[in-house]
Amino acid sequence: MKQYENLNLDSLLSELNGAEEYGLSNEQVEERLIQYGKNTIQTAKKKTILQHLISSFKDITIIILLVAVILSTYVALTTHPDNLTEPIVIIGIIILNLVLSIREQVKAEKSMEALKEYNVLSSKVIRSGKVEYINSELLVPGDIILLSTGDRIPADARILSESSLMVDESLLTGESEPVSKDANFIPEDISSVGDRKHMIFSGSLVVAGKCTAMIITTGVETEIGRISKMLTNEEVGLSPLQIRMQKLGKTLSVVAIISALISIVIGWAYGDSIISMLMVAISVAVAAIPEVMPVVVTISLSYGISNMAKKNTIVRTPTSVETIGNISVICSDKTGTLTQNKMRIEKVWTVKTEAKDANEKFTEDENYLLKLLFLSSSSNLEKDSNIGNPTELSIANLAYNKIDNLISELSGYERIHEIPFDSTRKLMTVLYKTNNGYLSITKGAIDRLPLKQADDLNIKMKTVHDEFAEKALRVIGVAFKYFSELPEEISAEYLEEGLSFYGLVGIIDPPREESKHAVQIAKEAGVKTIMITGDHLSTAKAIAEQIGILYGDKKVMDGTTLKNMSDEKLRDIIDDYRVFARTSPEDKIRLVKALQSKGEIVAMTGDGVNDAPALKAADVGIAMGSGTDVAKESSDIILLDDNFSTIVTAIEEGRRVYANIRKSIYAMLGCNVSAILIVILSLIFGWGAPVTAIQLLIIKVVADGIPGFSLCVEKAEPDVMKQLPLKKGTSIFADGMIGKIITISLVFTITTLLLVYIGSHINIGNVEASPIVAQSMTFVIMGLTTIVHMYNCRSHLSIFKVGFTGNKLLLGTTIMGAIILILITSIPQVAAIFNLTSLGFGHWILVIILSIFPLIFIEVQKGLGRFGKL
Repeated sequence: MKQYENLNLDSLLSELNGAEEYGLSNEQVEERLIQYGKNTIQTAKKKTILQHLISSFKDITIIILLVAVILSTYVALTTHPDNLTEPIVIIGIIILNLVLSIREQVKAEKSMEALKEYNVLSSKVIRSGKVEYINSELLVPGDIILLSTGDRIPADARILSESSLMVDESLLTGESEPVSKDANFIPEDISSVGDRKHMIFSGSLVVAGKCTAMIITTGVETEIGRISKMLTNEEVGLSPLQIRMQKLGKTLSVVAIISALISIVIGWAYGDSIISMLMVAISVAVAAIPEVMPVVVTISLSYGISNMAKKNTIVRTPTSVETIGNISVICSDKTGTLTQNKMRIEKVWTVKTEAKDANEKFTEDENYLLKLLFLSSSSNLEKDSNIGNPTELSIANLAYNKIDNLISELSGYERIHEIPFDSTRKLMTVLYKTNNGYLSITKGAIDRLPLKQADDLNIKMKTVHDEFAEKALRVIGVAFKYFSELPEEISAEYLEEGLSFYGLVGIIDPPREESKHAVQIAKEAGVKTIMITGDHLSTAKAIAEQIGILYGDKKVMDGTTLKNMSDEKLRDIIDDYRVFARTSPEDKIRLVKALQSKGEIVAMTGDGVNDAPALKAADVGIAMGSGTDVAKESSDIILLDDNFSTIVTAIEEGRRVYANIRKSIYAMLGCNVSAILIVILSLIFGWGAPVTAIQLLIIKVVADGIPGFSLCVEKAEPDVMKQLPLKKGTSIFADGMIGKIITISLVFTITTLLLVYIGSHINIGNVEASPIVAQSMTFVIMGLTTIVHMYNCRSHLSIFKVGFTGNKLLLGTTIMGAIILILITSIPQVAAIFNLTSLGFGHWILVIILSIFPLIFIEVQKGLGRFGKL
C-alpha cells in the first residue's frame, strides 16, 4: 500500500489499471483474485477435536464418571477379574457422551459458519462501467468503491473524491473523534493511520458524507489485517442459559458425591464389605449425574438458531435465542419494517399552484419542484434504478416520468458541495454552480427548514402538510437560496439560513399487509409494540392506527415534547404511549432505558449508524438486513427481510426453544432424583442396591438421554403466543417446575420400590423371588417409566389432545429404547452380562401396568388443572 500513498490520482489510476468511471473489468478481477487472494482477514482458529476432548474432560460430571471407572475396575478385579463388563460399559458411556457433546459443538460451529454466509458484508462497486453490489470478500486492489454514511469500509483504499467525509477510525487509532478526510491531501512522508487524510481503512466507519475510493490493499495486508495476525484466539462465551445449566450440573455432581457418602454410611451401619459399599456408592453417584444435559442445551440452541435462519432471522449471539422469546416490548421503526419501504409520490404542491395527485398532468412550476428535489438528492439517479435511498428513488422515478430529457435539462447545473442528510437536522443541502451564479437547494422536514416566507405562506404550507400527513403521507419540503458569487462560507448554518420555500410532496409508504396481523399476535402474546420514527407525528399516527399499534386511549408524542421531558416523568407515563414521532437517536436510548426501568425486556430495531447505541442498550438489538454494517455489528439479531412479522416469528421460535429446554430438564431430573431415592431407600430398608451403576447408565442413555434429545425438536405449544412473557430474572425452574420434578420423582420411586419388594419377596408363577429378579424388574420399570414419562413432558396439555405421533423423532427413540431394554432383559446371554435375569409373564404384566402409571397420574393432574404449564 505504501508505494501508492504519494502518487497523484492520475498516476494512481494508471498504476492500478483502474478508471474511476469504468472500474475494473471481470478479467482483471479474476487475475487479481488469483494474485492477491480473497479480501478476508485471519480469524480465530477452530478448536480441534483434541482440544474439544481436553475441554470436555474438565467437566465435573465426566470426572465423577472417570472415578467410577477406576472404582468399578478395582471392584471387578478384586471380585471377578474375568468379567470387566461394568468398567467397560461405563467407559463406553463416557465415550458416547463425549462423542455426542463434541459432535454437537462441532455441528454448532459449522452451523454458525454457515450462518455467516447470510451476513456477508457487501460493497457498492463500479465494475465494467456499472454500479453493482458484490460480496466484500471479492474486492481486489484497483476496485472503485462507493461509500456513504453508515457504511463499514471493506478494505484499505485511497480516496478519489469525497463530500464532507468523516470517518470513525477508533478501532485502529483509539481516538473517539471522527476524522475529516481530504482526497487531495498528500503526506510528505509515511505517517500514522490517523494522519493519512487521503486514505480510508478497512473496518473503519463512515459517519458522515460520502466518497469514491480505490482499493489499494485487501485481506491480511490491510491495517486491520496486520493487527489480526497478532491477536490470540479467544474462546466463544457461553450464554446465560448454558452457564446456569453448568451450575446445575455441578450442583447435581455435589449431590452425587454426598449421596454416595450417605450410601457408604448406610452400608457401614449394616456391616457390608468395603467392596459392596463401593459398588453401591458408584451406583448412587451415577444415578445423580446429568450426563447428557449440557448436550441437550447445546442441541436446543443450535436447532433454534438453524430454525431462525430458515425464517430470515440471523442470530449473532446465542443469548438472544433465550431472550427473544421473553421480550415484552418491541420498539420498531416504521419505514421498511412496518411498511413496505417502496416509496412513491402521491401528492405535490407548490407555492404557485394547488395540491394535486401525482398522476395528473404537471405544470412547469410542478416540474420545477421535481427538478429541485432531484438536484437535492445525494446523487443523480439513473432512470428505473432500484439501488439507492427509497425516498430519493421515488423522486427520481416521478421526475423521469414527468420530464422528458431530464438529465439534459439539468446539464447546466454543476454540483459544487453537498451537506449530507443528517437524522438530527433532518435536512440535506446541495450547492450548484449555474449559468446565473450559485444555487443552494435544501430538502427535508418542513418544520426544520429555516424559511424567510411571510406568515400567511407558512400557514398555507402547514395546512397542506397536515392534509397530506393525515392520509399517512410522508411529507418532504424543498427550498432554495441564490448567490451571485461562490459563498465564502460553505456550511449548513450559512447555506440553510433564510431559504425561499418552493413546495412539497407527499410520499406514501404503504403498510406491509402482514404487519397488522403480526402486531395483533404480539399483543395477544403480551408484547407491546411501540413505533419510534423520524416521520411527522400525523403520518406516524395514521400508519399506527391502520396496523393496530395505536388503539383505545393510547397516545402519541413528538420529539420536542420528549426532549423537554425529564427521565423520571418519561418513566411514569411511558406505558400510556405507543407512538413517538420526530425522534432522534438519543431519544431511542432514553425510551429503551425508561422501559427497562419498568422491568420490561426490550427489543429495538434499527438500520442506521446512529441506531447502534440504542441497539446495544436494548435487551435484544434487531438490525435490518438492508441496514448499515455498524447497525448489524451492534445487534443480536439480523432480519434478512426487514419485516416486522419476522420478529414475531422469532419470538415464537425463542419461546419454543426455551420451553423445550425446560421439558428436557423436567424429564431428566425426574429420572435422576428418583434413581437416588430408589437406591438410598432400598439401602435403608435393608433390601440392598436394587440397580447397579452399569444398569443405571444404560437406562439414562437409552431411556432418558436419547429420547431427551428428541424433546429439543418438539413443536411449539398451540397457545405459546397466548402466554405472557417471563419477567427478568425468572428462574428456569419457575411455574412450579421443582414441584413437578419432586412429584414425578416420588411417583417413580413408589412404583419402583413396590416392584423391588415384589421381586425380592413374592413368588410369581414358576419364578421364585430373589435379589436378581428384583434387580431385573427394577431395571425394566425404571427404563420404561422414564420412556413413558417423555410423553408427559411434550406438553402441558393432555397427550391425547397433542397426540402420540406428533414428534416422530421422539416416537422412534422411545420405541427403540423400549426394545433395547426388553432385549437386554429377555436374552439370557445378554442379561447375564448385566447381572439380570429373564422375567416371567406375570412379572412383565406387573412391569407394564406400573410403567403406565406415571402417564395416568400426570394425565389426571392435567385433567384437574393442577399440572400448570411447562
